[in-house]
Amino acid sequence: MRCYLKLGAALGAVAAIVPQAAQAQRASDNVTTQSGDAFGKSVGNEKSGLYESDDVRGFSPVDAGNVRLEGLYFDQVDRVSTRLVDGSTIRVGPAALHYPFPSPTGLVDYSLTQPRAKTSYSATLDSGSPNALGLGGSFEFKQPLDGNRLGLSGGVGFREVHRSEGGTGKVRTFGGTLAWRPSSRTELLLFAGDFLFRSDEARPTLFLAGTAGPPKLKRGEDLSQSWTGRDADTWVWGAIAKYSLTGSLKIESGLFYTRRDQHASFADLYTGVQANGLTSGHRIVADAGSFDTSLSGETRLIRQWRSGSLSQQVIVSLRGRHKVRRFGGTASFQFGPSTLLAPTALPQPVYAIGTKNRDRVDQLTYGLAWSLVADGGFSVDAGLSRSAYTKAVDFADPLAPDPVSRDRPLTWNVSASWALTRWASIYAGVSRGQEEALIAPDVAVNRSEAPPAIRTRQSEAGVKLALSSHLTLIAGVFSITKPYYNLDAALRYRQLGSLNHQGVELSLTGQLIPGLNVVGGLLLLDPKISGEVVTSGQIGPRPVGQIRRHGVLNFDWRLDRGKSPLSFDLALNSYSSRVGNSANTLFAAPRTVVNFGARYRFHLGKTTMLVRPLLQNLFDNYGWQVSTSGGWTYTAPRSVTVQVVADF
Repeated sequence: MRCYLKLGAALGAVAAIVPQAAQAQRASDNVTTQSGDAFGKSVGNEKSGLYESDDVRGFSPVDAGNVRLEGLYFDQVDRVSTRLVDGSTIRVGPAALHYPFPSPTGLVDYSLTQPRAKTSYSATLDSGSPNALGLGGSFEFKQPLDGNRLGLSGGVGFREVHRSEGGTGKVRTFGGTLAWRPSSRTELLLFAGDFLFRSDEARPTLFLAGTAGPPKLKRGEDLSQSWTGRDADTWVWGAIAKYSLTGSLKIESGLFYTRRDQHASFADLYTGVQANGLTSGHRIVADAGSFDTSLSGETRLIRQWRSGSLSQQVIVSLRGRHKVRRFGGTASFQFGPSTLLAPTALPQPVYAIGTKNRDRVDQLTYGLAWSLVADGGFSVDAGLSRSAYTKAVDFADPLAPDPVSRDRPLTWNVSASWALTRWASIYAGVSRGQEEALIAPDVAVNRSEAPPAIRTRQSEAGVKLALSSHLTLIAGVFSITKPYYNLDAALRYRQLGSLNHQGVELSLTGQLIPGLNVVGGLLLLDPKISGEVVTSGQIGPRPVGQIRRHGVLNFDWRLDRGKSPLSFDLALNSYSSRVGNSANTLFAAPRTVVNFGARYRFHLGKTTMLVRPLLQNLFDNYGWQVSTSGGWTYTAPRSVTVQVVADF
């Protein structure tokens, strides 16, 4: 408690020094009250909904290359600095309507932090976030330099991480955005940011033997090696320009450069893990000098007009990317049989990183999108794109063939919605796309190799009901099909068949009564693999790491009909069992996690203050995550964090 009193006193001292402004920034962040549906949203450090940026309907939009920054195409290679973006929205179902060039795997749409006409400053100190424990904090600002014409926003952040599975790490974030708006018709945004990791030891990952399940390890006991720290930086630079040529014609353009440098990274793998904690093998893979870099962007010419009862929009788009990866040359160390029941300090081997492989992707896409909205509540969206795609791999081994793949896919989408009444509407859509496949996992013999782009397709339909003026229910069905890549019996990562995800998703969001908001969602998923490896019995029909059900329920109750400074929030996440191996003979047990928190708002002079305690995993549920490659890691135990925010 003494620590948090000191934190509050420090924030109060800062508030007394910095010039005062009335605009709140971080103290008003609340993902439950700011969510328009239950499909996924992030605000600051908070997340809610069924989906996240790495998991939408059972797939990863980020890995697939389906990311937008301020609505423009952005080829993301890793995490974006939280000092650059206010949050993100997952766009599937109704949220993707009228959104040009949607993707079968869904879209992640980031909102860039921007300065406006009012000055604001925010300072945050906390004892942990929903993702990591350990002291952390940030300072953010939005500073106009010439009214609304010129402004600067940005900030810095830090966290001294204490991981729930033991071990420590350091995270640093930086970022800034310069906005120039010389007139109401012109906007230019220049931005840059860094997400930095240091001394982040590799978390052990378990690969099980048999069907008995993993041992119940003591959570918090550090099984990692002190010399396996990860040092990595992810930079993002970019520029966005928007200009209205006429009242109905405008141009938008964005150019983005992102780079991930893995100065040092390790994978800590235990194989043949038995229920008694013994393992048949322990392997650590060391890497250094790898990087991913991408130059991407989009230019759009947009025309909007109205004719009678019809509003229409046409977009002509040019999207492209130039991506280069340096990978391979890793050093692998076998330490033989081991145990997970007690930490074992291993000597750091002397090793040298070998010559790297390189792969390069060049893609240019021309697109045309059209949208029509009728006053009667009917809408149609359609898009057509042609891409020129080339992927070339240059292996360091002079005897290995260097494959080059080329493709010229024609991708398209059609969707429609119809308001049957003032409170009920229906929607449906079909799309065909091209996406990147996941790279080979750490345990693969061809670790980090990336297959060529794959073809994907999706169909979806649903209904949207306004249960009241403040409460919305969405019910939808979908089917997504794409090639299935995973490990074969020889641990080579390759295409094993075709994968189809059919599902039902429900979303309930809004205000139940004044002061009480809800975000509730349910996903029922039926993922199936088809192909020769399934019919021959080499693997089971269910993909590794997938669940069949996911439910979320978030409540935010602000007392005094939403006017009190005090509010309470409850978040429930429930998961079905998860497929634990390729033979479908092993499953991670179902689990439910409950978080309980509160917010108290008050003022110190002109400074808006927020104190937010949060109890995570209230009932200390012990569960397991399973990756798509079959690696098992346990979930975080119960923990308490306190956050103090000052907006001034």
